[in-house]
Amino acid sequence: MKMKPIFFMFCIFAAVCLSGCREENDETAILDAESVEKEPIHGTEGKFEIVKVNGSSDEPPFPVGEGRHYEVYFLDDTADMNGKKYRMTAIYKETEETVDLYEAVINNNRSGAKFALGKAGIWKIEVTVDEEPFTRFDIEAE
Repeated sequence: MKMKPIFFMFCIFAAVCLSGCREENDETAILDAESVEKEPIHGTEGKFEIVKVNGSSDEPPFPVGEGRHYEVYFLDDTADMNGKKYRMTAIYKETEETVDLYEAVINNNRSGAKFALGKAGIWKIEVTVDEEPFTRFDIEAE
């Protein structure tokens, strides 16, 4: 009879769908919200984000003269970024001084980065991918 394979496939489908469900209590929701809001995100919405991952939580995201580790995310899912080389450059707004911050290969649409900015104030961050302009945004070093 042909009903058995269809019933079996339906059972597998239902099991897969139900396994994706998760019970969330108030404590879980609070923990999830805290982890999301842990550090400010900087970049270009929907395209590129950089998040500080070390240092103390009461310091600015870009402390002057102190190197920090960052995670960078390439969010533009219309382009395949994996395996491409990116470079971040900072331009100090007051003097137009340019500093090479970091370059690496993109894996799984992300990378780590480690850099420091030597002066307080506004810096324009420019990101290139395979030497082509990708995005630019301002940050403040404090």
